[in-house]
Amino acid sequence: MRRFAWGALLAVGALCASGAASPAPAATYAGALFRYWSFSNGNDLRDPILYWMPGPFHVSLEYWDFVLGQDQFRPELGLHLRDRRRSSYTLQWRHERQDERFWAGTEQVAADHWVVRAEVSPLVFADSTLVVWDAGADYYWGSYNFAGVTVIRDPRGSDLWVVPARVRLANERNDWFQVTVAPASRRTLGWAVEGKLGIVRAGIERNSRFDFTNADNLIFTAGIEVPVPALPTP
Repeated sequence: MRRFAWGALLAVGALCASGAASPAPAATYAGALFRYWSFSNGNDLRDPILYWMPGPFHVSLEYWDFVLGQDQFRPELGLHLRDRRRSSYTLQWRHERQDERFWAGTEQVAADHWVVRAEVSPLVFADSTLVVWDAGADYYWGSYNFAGVTVIRDPRGSDLWVVPARVRLANERNDWFQVTVAPASRRTLGWAVEGKLGIVRAGIERNSRFDFTNADNLIFTAGIEVPVPALPTP
């Protein structure tokens, strides 16, 4: 399993390095969010996040502050490249307490308005490695509006299947409103309503049986996201 996880990462890495992909001409943004997780078992979580997205990279610093139990510092780093067809390739890493999580994925422009996606995400523990995978498709229209469905298979918790469906309405100014519904194979239903207007971001999200426990939660998010002027090219 470990060989499969690292092999997937190396395969996408080789594709990106081969010259087929180039840095995505994305704008640079920085943001600060505060998320409050209200758990049904009382072990609430305060979750400040700082992030920076300079074009083809993103960096995120997150801290989970629980009422009870061990807190977590969760740094994250991602690389996002595009080819000439504007299909994208992603490599990403996040530290989660004593574990590491990786992502290797791609979004391929399949036809007018259609993008198909696939991703593998190894979770590397001290004594084992598990692999989460997902696949899906998005349909785009208008400016940056899209609707999409994803199928996620998570081996934790005796194999969990989740099928989130989302719709986002967006414009060229990076304002957006998104609704997600996420049924799961354990007869649970998650949902989220999120949005950004100007520099303000806000949202609310519900999860059932969070992280394979019997605890449900509500997550409240508030923060800001601002464009950052590009550095002058030498």
